[in-house]
Amino acid sequence: MKRSLTMVCSLLIAMVLIFTLSPLTMHAETKKAVTVKTHKFMFNNNIKYPQISGMKNKKRQKQINLNFKKLAKQDYKERKKILKRYDKDRKELGLSKKEYAPYEYKTFFTVKYNQNNKVSIVKTKYYYTGGAHGEYYSESYNYNTNSGKEVTLKQNFKTTAAYKKAATCTVKKILTDKEKYPLADKNLNLTLTPYYWTNSKSGINLIFQIYEIAPYSSGQIELPMETTCE
Repeated sequence: MKRSLTMVCSLLIAMVLIFTLSPLTMHAETKKAVTVKTHKFMFNNNIKYPQISGMKNKKRQKQINLNFKKLAKQDYKERKKILKRYDKDRKELGLSKKEYAPYEYKTFFTVKYNQNNKVSIVKTKYYYTGGAHGEYYSESYNYNTNSGKEVTLKQNFKTTAAYKKAATCTVKKILTDKEKYPLADKNLNLTLTPYYWTNSKSGINLIFQIYEIAPYSSGQIELPMETTCE
């Protein structure tokens, strides 16, 4: 009887430990590396940019934030220029505002990854200056949150050979699926391809711009970086 009571007590204690410690473990695994807040340049809701806090290297953090703000200023000016051009183009065509769709230019960002001393931010620009549809374009910013240094795609690999192998395997896989990626060609170069970190097997997702490997209807394509060739 005593033995049974001891076993029951042990089980209860184990269950209590599991339920009390599990949330702590989960919290530790998903703890954010830094805080990323949304700012609007000149209070304009169409020009959004990130500002980071919590990096260990405060000097680099300041430089990164200043750069994001500088880019937002450029976007703000570009937006004003495009909106101003709208009236000029419309009048030259002899169309009313109802007959001619308004131009647009906006930027926004997404925090794709923010843990394990790393943060990935993808900035997307949307603009429309007439025609059937607008255009999207994305850029990625990947930082080590301890050093504050930006990490290139190639720097994620221990050696140049490892990077070249992964790049070759990725391009090869894309080229073999002509139905999904009809615009891809053998000269596809991943060196400047935007990317972001993930918790997937490869740890990296690549972002292909509209028309880069597929038609507009497919949108931007996000694919994992292959580490081995099948």
